[in-house]
Amino acid sequence: MKLLLIAVVICIHTSGFLATAKTAKCERLYDGGRGGPGGANVKEGWSFNPHTNRCQNVIVLDTLCPPPRNCFPTEFDCELNCDPRVLELLNLIP
Repeated sequence: MKLLLIAVVICIHTSGFLATAKTAKCERLYDGGRGGPGGANVKEGWSFNPHTNRCQNVIVLDTLCPPPRNCFPTEFDCELNCDPRVLELLNLIP
């Protein structure tokens, strides 16, 4: 019975059946941050880099970091919404 369960999980994983629509917003690295004099109105944000499959630091406007444009306030939020490994684990949780 355990082997059957393992086989089903592997088949679902390789087929991509549980792929979520969340990854679509993570395809382009966020590039909207530009600061004023001395960078006074910018802060650190996080964006998913599809080339490295990792979240990385980006400079964002102090008041704007929209998740639909692949910009997140924390690394945790970025991984939770975009990292394929985290999304795969979340899909396994009933």
